[in-house]
Amino acid sequence: MILCLCAASMPAASRGDDSRDLTAPIASRNLSPLYANLGVPVMTRAASLEEGEWIVDSTLHWASHAVLERRGGEGLELDGETQRLDLRLQRGFGRKLSLSLNLPYIRHSGGNLDGLIDGWHAFWGMPDGPRGVQPDDRLRYAYTGPEGFELDSSRSGLGDVELGAKLQVSAGDNWALGVFAQYKFATGDSSDFTGSGESGASLGARWSRQRCVFADVSCHLQIGVSEVGDSAFDEDADTVTPFLGFSLAWLIHPSVSILAQIDTHDVIYEAAVLRENGSPVWGTLGLRWQPATRWLIDAQFVEDLAVGSAPDVTFRFSLSRGF
Repeated sequence: MILCLCAASMPAASRGDDSRDLTAPIASRNLSPLYANLGVPVMTRAASLEEGEWIVDSTLHWASHAVLERRGGEGLELDGETQRLDLRLQRGFGRKLSLSLNLPYIRHSGGNLDGLIDGWHAFWGMPDGPRGVQPDDRLRYAYTGPEGFELDSSRSGLGDVELGAKLQVSAGDNWALGVFAQYKFATGDSSDFTGSGESGASLGARWSRQRCVFADVSCHLQIGVSEVGDSAFDEDADTVTPFLGFSLAWLIHPSVSILAQIDTHDVIYEAAVLRENGSPVWGTLGLRWQPATRWLIDAQFVEDLAVGSAPDVTFRFSLSRGF
């Protein structure tokens, strides 16, 4: 509804390159309660929007958590689901500058995906891991350590708002190079796991190339560093983390692309059980469809490639409109 109201208030125009939009990176997020609110920037293409161009998108991430660890006298349990709804506005200005604003709404609950995921594991003969001992559709985030936490009832609210800027610094016929900055406001609540309790800032660079090896394949690279502030979970945690992402998009039809992406950042925690699974690494795979000019629909799933460092599985759906 919000997307439609925003769309109705802006004049329609034929801007941008539809194939460029179809092969843009995925704004994929790690929704682990330990990392979701750090403010690590999502990937976008390196090229800036044209002057006066708008993109409005609404994205739902629906994640299921299943972690059960014990180490060095500390214990960690993450059992539940997170739904995150992002409304993002992007606008192009002169001199190859684009600005963006992201407004998130976050909900943590016991959810109802456990039965579906257990059935999937059983069908393929896959191990159930912690799910085998955790009750279905229960919410419990608990850490028994010096800065321990416990959450066992549903919470929801506004997350940490993100304001971003990117500048295209160079480009050729089929490639672009850009730099970007992002500031995260502490508008969420760390006790409800809707925010980190700290503001943060990020700097980085992005590179995009069309016809990457093959004519119908595009690739994107993102690298940078985030200052995430003090952790509410570990007083000895690092306050700075580097991040990296790589994305491939294959245009299999003038209106359909297959997308694959890997994102990672450094582990920030010093507490043994919180850093047990190492640096978060998550992979995203799915489709993007253009049903009409400047309209895009995404459907993807996200897996924790470093087990336990990201949600067990995340489903991602997005609707985007360009002007």
